[in-house]
Amino acid sequence: MSDEYNNKDNNFSFIQEQITSKKKSRWKRMMLSLGWTIVLGCIFGVIAGVAFCISVPKLNGFLNVNKDKKTVEFPTMSPDDEHKNNTNPDSGGLTEENKENTEGNNGQDPGNENSTEGENTNEGTAGEQAHNPETVVIEKFIPATIEDYSNIYAELRSIANHANRSMVTVTSVSKGLDWFKNEYEAIKVTSGVIVADNGAELLILVSLDKIKEANSIKVTFFNSIEAEGALKSYDTDLNIAAIGVKLKDIPEQNRKDIKPAKLGESFALVVGTPIIALGNPNGYVGSMELGAITSKGNSAYITDNKIELFNTDINDNKNGEGVIINLKGEVIGIITQVLKDEVNENVNTAIGISRMKKIIESLVNNQNRVYFGIKGIDMTADALEKAGIVSGISVTEVEPESPALEAGLKSGDIILTVNETPISSMNSFYNIISLYEPKAPIHITVKRGTKNEAKDLTLDVVLEKKNN
Repeated sequence: MSDEYNNKDNNFSFIQEQITSKKKSRWKRMMLSLGWTIVLGCIFGVIAGVAFCISVPKLNGFLNVNKDKKTVEFPTMSPDDEHKNNTNPDSGGLTEENKENTEGNNGQDPGNENSTEGENTNEGTAGEQAHNPETVVIEKFIPATIEDYSNIYAELRSIANHANRSMVTVTSVSKGLDWFKNEYEAIKVTSGVIVADNGAELLILVSLDKIKEANSIKVTFFNSIEAEGALKSYDTDLNIAAIGVKLKDIPEQNRKDIKPAKLGESFALVVGTPIIALGNPNGYVGSMELGAITSKGNSAYITDNKIELFNTDINDNKNGEGVIINLKGEVIGIITQVLKDEVNENVNTAIGISRMKKIIESLVNNQNRVYFGIKGIDMTADALEKAGIVSGISVTEVEPESPALEAGLKSGDIILTVNETPISSMNSFYNIISLYEPKAPIHITVKRGTKNEAKDLTLDVVLEKKNN
């Protein structure tokens, strides 16, 4: 019995087990793999960034991309500048010419003690007779002929033809769907003026409402050359946009004939001065109108600024656009349809170019513009005296969600200074805040009238970027 039991034990075999090391879980392997991927990605990004920084300038130089591009500037001279140039601060307010005359008079011998007054008088009379013989005036009446009249218009056409080298036709195409989901194209045609050549592009001013929603923009130059244009920047208050046409898209042999317009000055306009309107002043592209300046000194207050306007006697047209030039061929105004009020609603109105130059610079250079967020007016001498101040601007509106509103500015406040610089007008206010970049903090001093008294307050304003 015992042998049989022993035989059964010998025939039975136990499960053989082997101890092995514990394997890593699946999620740990995935995390490890992800970590290595991130590390390698960072290394690749650093290497790629360094390579990009090194190669792009050389590649742009090889391809001549933006090689000659430069910042555009439009110098201008305000009436204050002209006064400073004509007046020497060291001469007590005398001009150079007057100063020389004064010095010359001061240098003369006031009188010789040994000479009598009569002798001096006789000597002066004899000298005048010797140097100023009697002038003989010969008058001859020459009647004007119809040919003379025709020659005057020929001269005016010559001025316009030369200025038209800077004018372009702008055609915009906008695509959309109608109520029945059918595609359509809306085509708008207007005129534009070339204001600058930055070495890489021709920069053109055009009405914003004609190209803002466009899917494509075609620019046709005076010599029938066509090229694609691209929107760079715009100003909704003025309804003006800047578009660019790449120089490489214009055949080189045709570039020399295309010239940017010369921007003149509108500060010293005189009522009655002859002018020429180019573009589409009567609604038709390529038209020309002749006229004269009929009024000046008008203005329109826009956000953070004041724009100067003048009027002409050319026929007004609600579709009229273009520029006003003087008889030197210089642009002195831009025809506007948006800055009219009930007084000049049916009168041809233009924006004076002098105050526009700084705005045009920022548009064509696609620069950031600052936003404060008020509308204000210049204060008259009586208003300043009543408020007991020397200078300031009166706030008529504080725009919602603006830096001015967030700082606590209110309608009716009088802005006295910006960073301790006195403010004398809306133009000076705009010029000062334009010196700063968006996000820059400025300190303003305001006079706020209450029911019982007026008090001065200091407010901190953080300027924002103007969203066109």
